[in-house]
Amino acid sequence: MMFPNSNKNIIKKLTRKSLKANRTRNRYVILAVILTTWLLTTVFTLGMSFIKTFDMQEIRMIGTTADVALSNPSQEQIERLKQLPYVSHVGLDTKVGQVIPTQEMGDLDISMHVYDESEWDKMRAPLLGNKVNSYPEKRNEVIVPTWILDKLNITEPTIGMTLPLTYRSEAGESTESFILSGWYTDYSQLRSGNAGVIIVSREFAESVGAGFGDKGTVASIAFKGGSSIDQNMSRLEQDLKLNKDQNLVSYSTTESQNNSKMTTALGIAGIIVFIMFSGYLLIYNVLYISVATETKFYGLLKTIGMTRKQIIKMVNGQAVRLAWIGIPIGVAAGMITALVAVPLAIEAFTLDTEVEISFHPVIYAGAALFAWLTTMAGCRKPARIAAKISPVEAAKYVRTTTKKGRHGSKLYRMALRNMFRDKKRALTVFLSLFIGLTTFLTVNTLVLSMDTDNFIASYVDNDFELVNKTVDFGFQGEQKQKLTEELAESVRQMSGIKDVRKTYIDRGGSLGYTPEVFGKFVDDIVMRYGMERPTDEQLKDSGMFWSVLIGIDTQYVTELNKSLETPIDVERFEKGEIALLSASEELFNRGDRFPLNFKEDGVERELEIGGFVSPQFQVSFGGLAPNVYVSHNAFKQIIKDPLLYKMNIQAEKSGHERIQEQLEALIAGDREIELTSKLQWAEKMESAKIIFYILGGAITLILAAIGILNFISTMLTSVVVRKHEFAMMESIGMTKRQLRKMLLLEGTGYGVISTLLIISLGSLISYGAYYVFSQEADYAIYTFPTLPLLIALVFVFAACLSVPIIAYNRSKKMSIVERLREAS
Repeated sequence: MMFPNSNKNIIKKLTRKSLKANRTRNRYVILAVILTTWLLTTVFTLGMSFIKTFDMQEIRMIGTTADVALSNPSQEQIERLKQLPYVSHVGLDTKVGQVIPTQEMGDLDISMHVYDESEWDKMRAPLLGNKVNSYPEKRNEVIVPTWILDKLNITEPTIGMTLPLTYRSEAGESTESFILSGWYTDYSQLRSGNAGVIIVSREFAESVGAGFGDKGTVASIAFKGGSSIDQNMSRLEQDLKLNKDQNLVSYSTTESQNNSKMTTALGIAGIIVFIMFSGYLLIYNVLYISVATETKFYGLLKTIGMTRKQIIKMVNGQAVRLAWIGIPIGVAAGMITALVAVPLAIEAFTLDTEVEISFHPVIYAGAALFAWLTTMAGCRKPARIAAKISPVEAAKYVRTTTKKGRHGSKLYRMALRNMFRDKKRALTVFLSLFIGLTTFLTVNTLVLSMDTDNFIASYVDNDFELVNKTVDFGFQGEQKQKLTEELAESVRQMSGIKDVRKTYIDRGGSLGYTPEVFGKFVDDIVMRYGMERPTDEQLKDSGMFWSVLIGIDTQYVTELNKSLETPIDVERFEKGEIALLSASEELFNRGDRFPLNFKEDGVERELEIGGFVSPQFQVSFGGLAPNVYVSHNAFKQIIKDPLLYKMNIQAEKSGHERIQEQLEALIAGDREIELTSKLQWAEKMESAKIIFYILGGAITLILAAIGILNFISTMLTSVVVRKHEFAMMESIGMTKRQLRKMLLLEGTGYGVISTLLIISLGSLISYGAYYVFSQEADYAIYTFPTLPLLIALVFVFAACLSVPIIAYNRSKKMSIVERLREAS
């Protein structure tokens, strides 16, 4: 009869003793856990920070956390909003007055707004930073954006300083000294140009006759999580019964970003699986070798009564203790990397908003959990192997090969047999080296394929562009004539300028819809975007079929004719007799006529379809109807006060840097004029390549290190295990020089086979990655990274040739007799 006996303390003691006896193995396992945890923490932090930064970028550029806005709400609607079950918060924002700009302010468009408590606490204050302590309480206290303070030449603001302002309100025009109670970075001006908001106190609003619920009030509405914004907007329209003077506008762009977020999440998941597999290979290989070298030890333990379950527990216990050492170090290294590398990476892809680094505990808990799972997966199979060892077989176990050679004992054949003596171990080493080197090859292929010159040639048509942002789509504010004929003439007079072409636009027009002319076009849009088709009556009567009228230089048409089978009549286009549409020619008939109508500031006119241009030609936005292109002469006949939208500038390449500086000086920091150039695009591209290289190189370096560590641990253990074998070969006449040569051949074999795998299968994988990448980045040109790969292979061969010799030199200190006696 067997009595139950607790051996927990004995197993713990054996676990500790085994750890002390295998210090070299422990270092490899701990290093593998550190590298795996480090990479996982960095990838988790980078992914979460990337998503958080872009979410906050959108919110900050909007200026509120609200989902939608309702203009001119009634008191009854406000109360109704607060009671709706799908509404989380309702805030009120009222325009109190308009600041009258002084000469030093230039053409700033500054309005004065007051917020209620919900608007301020829930939707505005969380975005303003730590320089805003509280909402203005006294009548003359204000909070001002930093960019407006800069315009007022206040670079170092202080609480309590005086700001004299002249403003216009319901009470009339007045000049007053206000007290600065706070300031903040306003990112919404990135979209609104020179338009900004000064936040005033509720007492001031009452004193000038402005209140919540009056005309000029906007209700900001935040929905409860987990619901669709579009569906909630439809419910609001029904629940609130909006009148014709009210508009319900969506702030949020979250739903349109879902696909992008899903792609990012899938990419992060793929990288995590890749890292876990690489870490698993090293941990598995080290523990597998450890178990194989301690076969006699585990057999003896079974002889004295240790059960299979207890041996598994002992091996797992060693892995657990090593993981507890490696995981905290890896997490700490990941946190340091997050502080340094993550902002650098994200800044290459964001606008001027701040980088949001995500330090959420879930990130580090997740990284630690995945590293823990990797360690446990790596030790699972070795533990089971140890548990299956038979005491009788283990007592006389000598690790050797039973395969007989048929071609004699040539050194290269012996080396080849030794490499594949343990096929699982050899496969693990090759796979680990292959992953590291393939990642290196892929990263270098992608970076070198990002051809800056081809990108600029493919996507940047003009050497320089000046754009009037007040006319651009999405601009929040009044349209202004920012680009003048005088400015265009000043640009033409600059030395090195070869050509200046102007583009005018007007967004107030709509096309007279007729199914005979536009029916096929609308059907095509409905099919491509999966939308519900409006009826012909809706398209005719509701103003839904609006378009952008664009006036272009006739020279564009002349250039376009060079690639057209049926050329456009340039003379008729210049006279304004024909117009071009931004659509496919298959959807229209040349010669058909259509009316162009305007709500105001335009002359109604019937135009003939004379040709077609590609969508987004010169203008990247439009309505449901195709954009209409006419000549400058025709545009000025149709539009009473034409707005110059864009100037496309071509210049001599040698003068680009000088002209860039001159254009920057010409626009004098005006936020409502955007200057872009090939120089700027080239700098952005090179910056992105550097960031890609740094991040990809860091991941590659660690994965390659895991592969090299796998090889080192395998060779060191192999030499130690084969001490008896080497002693026997020396005893029958094999020289130390021949042993060294055999080991060198083994190392060379690992290097050569790894190289062949990389050049063949690795190149295919890297080309596959390039092919997928080029579907999005069609400017990429496949470039094989010959020099970087050769440098990497030099390091690989250096490790493959040096490690076996170092291991052998450490083992040969004992004499042949001593080594044979030790094995016995």
